Parts: sequence; structure tokens; C-alpha cells
Amino acid sequence: MQTLFFILMIIFAILAVQTDTLRRGIIYLCVFSLISSFTYLIYNAPDVAIAEAIIGSTLSTILLLVALKKYKIFRIYFTKTSGNQLSPRNNALANKLKKFALNEELELDVIRTSHNLENVLKLADYDLVVEEKDSILYIHGDSANYHFDNLQKYLETEFNEHIVYSCLISESGDES
Repeated sequence: MQTLFFILMIIFAILAVQTDTLRRGIIYLCVFSLISSFTYLIYNAPDVAIAEAIIGSTLSTILLLVALKKYKIFRIYFTKTSGNQLSPRNNALANKLKKFALNEELELDVIRTSHNLENVLKLADYDLVVEEKDSILYIHGDSANYHFDNLQKYLETEFNEHIVYSCLISESGDES
């Protein structure tokens, strides 16, 4: 039983360090801490096990998840104008956006939708909206997002396609 807990602790420690997304890393650390508290129980240290369970598993996980929530997820909508599949240009752009998010230490949330641009803009929970019309990629960004300028510079150097950028004003505060 002890060996199983030690192996699980090693596995979750490695997973926490090696994961690409911060949220998953926090969850792996939570599980690691919970397994540690069970290990302390096996070694007849219930006071240390309770402290580890409360502080390590619960409080630190909550604090890290709240901090991550403030560390906004970078949400990108890809609108489809026709067909079921995204074009190869959109897939290439998605790969470049993933690299940008990793460089900026952002958690990327890519959403492929069949809604048109106007419906996506009404959602007001986007950071970027990518639209392809007439073989031109349009990237619409929220003017309040400070990553938009960095992304534009990054894509101008790393992506060889013609892109039209437009900065939008968030409408989330206008509706009542």
C-alpha cells in the first residue's frame, strides 16, 4: 500500500511539472497533496495528515485556482463561413496561436463555432475572433485586451499569410 502511494506521488509530481496547462498542473498538485496526506496517515501522523489535507489540498488549490481565474484564459473563436471543416490556413493560424499562448504563459481556449461574427461578438467572452472571408483572414480583437498588440506583432513575424486586424470595443457593459 505504501509503495502504491509513493508511486502515485511520483507520477502526479511529474505530471504537475510536465503539463502544458496551468489549471491541470494545479489539479495534479492537489491530488499529489491528497495522496501525501494519506501517506502521513499510514505512518501514524494524523495531525500532519490533517494539516496537509486542509492546507495543501484545499486552501492552496483554492488560492491557486482563484489566482488562475484572475489570470485570464485567452479565448479564441474560429467562425466557419461554409462547410464543416476549418480551412488549412485556419489550422495553421491555430498552431501559431498555440505557440504564442505558450510563449506568453497563457492558457489557450480555442472554440470552433458555426455562428457568424455578429453572434460571436454578442457573447462578449472572447479575446479574439478569427474569420475567413474571400481567402482573407480577419482577426478581431477586444480593445481592452493588452495581448492583442503582442499577438499582432508575433503573427506579423511568424505567420506568412495576409491578415487584416480590427480592434473592437467590448460591448459587455452596454447591454442592460
